[in-house]
Amino acid sequence: MNFSQRQFYCLSFFFFCRVSSYAQQNTGKPLDTLAHKKFISIVNFNKDQSYLSLGNGIGNQIPILFEAQLSPSYFVSSHHKKWAVILNPQVQIRMLDRYSVPIQVPSYHLYLTYYRYMDSWQKAFLSKIFYDDAMWFASIVHHSNGQSGRFYTNDTTKTIDLIGGSFSVNYMQLGISSFTLSTTGSKYFSLRAIKVHTELYPSSWCDPNLKGIYGFTRLFGTFDFGGPWHQEKKDWVNRWIQNSSIEIKSGWIFGTLRGFSPVDISKRLIVDINYKYYPPWLDEIAFFVRFYSGQDYYNIYFEKQLTALTIGITSNTIKLANGIRYIDVRKNKSN
Repeated sequence: MNFSQRQFYCLSFFFFCRVSSYAQQNTGKPLDTLAHKKFISIVNFNKDQSYLSLGNGIGNQIPILFEAQLSPSYFVSSHHKKWAVILNPQVQIRMLDRYSVPIQVPSYHLYLTYYRYMDSWQKAFLSKIFYDDAMWFASIVHHSNGQSGRFYTNDTTKTIDLIGGSFSVNYMQLGISSFTLSTTGSKYFSLRAIKVHTELYPSSWCDPNLKGIYGFTRLFGTFDFGGPWHQEKKDWVNRWIQNSSIEIKSGWIFGTLRGFSPVDISKRLIVDINYKYYPPWLDEIAFFVRFYSGQDYYNIYFEKQLTALTIGITSNTIKLANGIRYIDVRKNKSN
């Protein structure tokens, strides 16, 4: 571990300890349970979930039996419901469809994220362009494959060692999420959310071999919606839409990227569309269909342009229908 990486981990540890201390100093204030759950619900809608996708789907993914991600979260939250900090370690694996069903070198993430509700958003001009409420967030992130071998198997041909080569990046995320809730009749609701965030990779925080070939500046926009915006004539359509959600995420990789043109859509554009269905008879499981196109997100395999349509199941850490009542800030202004 070099000096810059030690700085990164020290900064992360200091950040977590500082906000933990601040939370403990405020435990004497009364806890508004409803408003607190409302804010935590918003945060839950924004974080990554655990999932299991089956097979390699349709596209150019190599034959795999499954891809899985384990994504637990640990909260530190204010008792006066204005902010929250999440520590979110993730482990992602792909099991290959080969003899002895080997697992590709796992991908490890560690997120430390601070969320802050924006009290003045409703008075701001942007609330008229986007939605009624908003929060901003900032993350410090570590991503690696846990290996310590040489990055290249051959320094002349610049062939990356996908088996034992070391991959490690540390970066910052900065973003804002705006959301609103609309009721449809007496039985249905609809949630809409727009999120914009950037990822910044200081070169001193990353493996030096990645400079110029990975993409150290990225910008993402995400649109989430679930539930019927307008009530349909057939009630079964309303029930189906009520238990569905769609996330459309698009991103662009800026900066030097293996000599590709700054406007090369085929190499720089990222598209990630995720449809989920929340069965009313299950509280903790949702089914999903996902389409992904762009730079492979699986650690050292980033040189591949991955295109895949997959299906699977995901953890439903907060059931949409149960959690939504906490998010209707217009009905809970007193909170």
